Amino acid sequence: MSKRFTDTNKYKKPFFRSLPGAYKLLWDYLYHECDHAGIWIKDFEIAQIYLGKDMPVTEEKALQYFNENQQRIIPVDSGKKWFLPSFIEFQYGDLNPNNRTHSSVISILQREGVKPLASPLQGRKDKDTDKDKDKDKDKESHLRGNPHSKIFTPPTFDDVTAYCAEIDFPGLDARYFIDRNTALGWVDKNGNKYRDWKAMIRTWKKYDTKKTSEIDKLFK
Repeated sequence: MSKRFTDTNKYKKPFFRSLPGAYKLLWDYLYHECDHAGIWIKDFEIAQIYLGKDMPVTEEKALQYFNENQQRIIPVDSGKKWFLPSFIEFQYGDLNPNNRTHSSVISILQREGVKPLASPLQGRKDKDTDKDKDKDKDKESHLRGNPHSKIFTPPTFDDVTAYCAEIDFPGLDARYFIDRNTALGWVDKNGNKYRDWKAMIRTWKKYDTKKTSEIDKLFK
């Protein structure tokens, strides 16, 4: 037996209050009878049996009442099934493909050809997340090699290679430069954290005519 959330405020909502008694019962029935993706295999004969003979309902009237001012029922599979968007919104909120239950729901909706799979809010959240990622990348790029930044971000192999090409210093072994300073914790001979790795490379270039061991002494 599956368990589902129920809206304790539904009787306070104008939409639900305005429904005739039989269709209030039908709406509640749909929420319990649909699958976990909000899809109901349309069967008014069975629905009528559960609702009772004293609560007659028809498909035509149901669509008329339920979709007044807002599309709350979306026919799918050539009208053989009904999709209830509000079921998804209330039970799960925004669908997340990384959530196992949500991914199952998304798979069913895709199979049924239901779009969109997530609310506009989710789309905005995704865009905001992308913007945040871009900001982080820009921030990281800005911090690298910035002598005035309080946070030091070690350069990558490509960073070092590109800068060496920029200052015409092809003789520096970028991998050695990174591995050596990583092992030392990116600190100078006085134990102070470096803030500008580009300045380090310029210093190495200045002493390029000397042996590596002699260059190392400058930093030890």
